[in-house]
Amino acid sequence: MNQNLKKVITLSAIVGFVCACLCVLIIRFFNSAAQKQVNVAFYNIPENQSKVLQENIKKLELGKVIFKDVTLQDLNKDSAVKSYDLLFAYDGLAAENFKARGGNISSKLFNYLPTSLRRQNEPNDRKSIPILLDHFEFSYHTGVASKIGMDDPQNYSEFEEFLEKSKKYTFTPFFTNGGDDEILLGLISTLIEAKGGYQAYVDFVSAAKKTPTLEKLLTLQLGDSGAFTLQNILDEFINWQQNGIVHPNWFNAKYRDILAFMEDGQVAVLFTKLSVHRTIPYKLIRDFSTERAPVASGAVDHALIAPSLCAIKFSKKSISDKVIQNLLTEETQSALSMGSQLGPVALRGESFDVQADDVRFFAASCRYGARADVMSAAFMPGSESAKSLCDSIRRYLATGRF
Repeated sequence: MNQNLKKVITLSAIVGFVCACLCVLIIRFFNSAAQKQVNVAFYNIPENQSKVLQENIKKLELGKVIFKDVTLQDLNKDSAVKSYDLLFAYDGLAAENFKARGGNISSKLFNYLPTSLRRQNEPNDRKSIPILLDHFEFSYHTGVASKIGMDDPQNYSEFEEFLEKSKKYTFTPFFTNGGDDEILLGLISTLIEAKGGYQAYVDFVSAAKKTPTLEKLLTLQLGDSGAFTLQNILDEFINWQQNGIVHPNWFNAKYRDILAFMEDGQVAVLFTKLSVHRTIPYKLIRDFSTERAPVASGAVDHALIAPSLCAIKFSKKSISDKVIQNLLTEETQSALSMGSQLGPVALRGESFDVQADDVRFFAASCRYGARADVMSAAFMPGSESAKSLCDSIRRYLATGRF
């Protein structure tokens, strides 16, 4: 072999080696860039809440972040898990379907939460983590409480006494916008849990998933005692309608009706969501103090009906865990609560106000933490079955029949 041929072979080998090295470097570069990019999806989240999440994720400066509002159709595609690293959605049936395809979140991140919010030993318990809390709340008019000489009720007997005494000073001691399906089922969820305990709530949600008709649900025995039913709740409301505790047409009332009754000073106890509470003018809501649902004596092992805005992890990227970790730090939890006006979930972090702080406290004090209302837990968003059930409940409240 002549010298020139040897030189050509050697040069070719060197060029091949250099090309191979460049290919490796290029692959590593793009892999590294991909690892530093995080694709974040928001499903069925109010704009103000997704906005505050975006603002605080951007502050983390962990890499390139792409945000997208997605539909159920987007998430049902086979490519969804590869398309998005993190998904933010409210806990419930839809989220359960998404979590089934998700990956486990680092167990150390759950140490930021109170024990009751960690949901240990439940299906998919490591595939999502709460970030913020909403709350189905009872609010009591401080002026009426002063007139009747009572503090905010701490149990169901005191609650009934508060309502009865308030009849002297208000047109409708209890009021809510029951014409809103979410509020109607939220109220029913809250009272089933408060009067029957956590197991009664679980039984109701499970049954609503399988047979969401009033005929099937009305007399179903709920809870460990088996002596409690949805009919007990609805018949109590019918009794209240007949005895001046609640407006006879409360189950058709809208948000504007809440404002009208509050403006006239005719409400002693208001039921609504924390996120709705935030939209009520301050001059109307300032005289109300908020509490968790008054529980019945003997009902133990409670949960708080407080929808949680969760992070669900789709990819195995370490940056996904870093985003979640930063969202749970004291500083960012404070910023998220201030921006969204919802309750923080971490053990530490300043709250927007006492109502937001109370949600965290109430959830931490309940053995089973925060749980979604039955509309979220048993039905997909926009479900016709949920709407039909609500219509049937309103007919029963109006006529005593279904």
